[in-house]
Amino acid sequence: MSERPVSRLSTLFKPPELAEKGVSVSNAEIEFFTENGFLFKRNLIDSDASADALDRAWRSLLDSVPPADGSAWVLIRDDPDSWRSPQWSELPPADTSGPFEGRQRTAVHGRTVKMHEIGNEEYLLDLVPNNPKIREIARALLADRLKLSERTRGVYALFPTKQLSTEEIQKRINGVSLGPHTDRVCQQLNVCAYLDDVPPRSGGFTVYPGSHRIMFQAHRYEANWSPSDSFNDAMREVVSTITPVEFVGKQGDVVFWHGRTVHSAGIHIGDTIRWAVFADFTEDREILDADAHRALGLYEWFKDAKLFRNDVEVSDDMWRSWRLGR
Repeated sequence: MSERPVSRLSTLFKPPELAEKGVSVSNAEIEFFTENGFLFKRNLIDSDASADALDRAWRSLLDSVPPADGSAWVLIRDDPDSWRSPQWSELPPADTSGPFEGRQRTAVHGRTVKMHEIGNEEYLLDLVPNNPKIREIARALLADRLKLSERTRGVYALFPTKQLSTEEIQKRINGVSLGPHTDRVCQQLNVCAYLDDVPPRSGGFTVYPGSHRIMFQAHRYEANWSPSDSFNDAMREVVSTITPVEFVGKQGDVVFWHGRTVHSAGIHIGDTIRWAVFADFTEDREILDADAHRALGLYEWFKDAKLFRNDVEVSDDMWRSWRLGR
């Protein structure tokens, strides 16, 4: 992709009161989702289950990602000062063949740790994609028959930087350090679940409202990764014209977003770690096998969504394959 224009500064999302008692998704919420490409649901996951998952994620992190050799830095869960500017050891490279080909089992990028390998743990599956409340919403939006969830993408932890002065904070905000993108393979409906509270400007998940409608038309097929010649121009349009929104939330809050929605980790100038689980939902349809994904250069083992064997070509009706559009 050619050089991307500088993103606009994100605003903090203020959820409108759209829910109705007794229904998983109200008509007002469906209308909001179709227009904006996302839906933010408060307190969807039990707090005890979220806290237990956070404990397990901490243990996995401490067991699998050691400090850099020769570094005096040590990560201590009960010492927030130790969370700043982590100095991780270099982890094993990605496998070049086999079930974990192409992406490290645990990936470290500066202050971001993506624990993909634990993504198929039962506690994460039960917490997010197999959670009855979350699955009921996914069915209401996407399809009665959803693919059996076999894994999440894992736990993503975004750490704080060093203590910043007021001037440094303003510089970082003015620099708008976002990484707007869309995902590959097959993308219909995705979720981000917070394992801990996420205060403002602490890396909260960030989306570009309405971008799903623009990016949908920049593909040849409705769900499979199939960028058309207009894809780069569409991304530039989204990034330069749409003001992104950042989700400030509590432990157990969940964001649902359409797979074509442009999104990013949020600006992080806070003091906490942003802990989140990401997962995918697709219709229960015939998919390509692993070798076919490899042949297309789209083998991504850490995502549960796989390419449909027979996808539908894009039309003016982006909801014709969704339950909410039928």
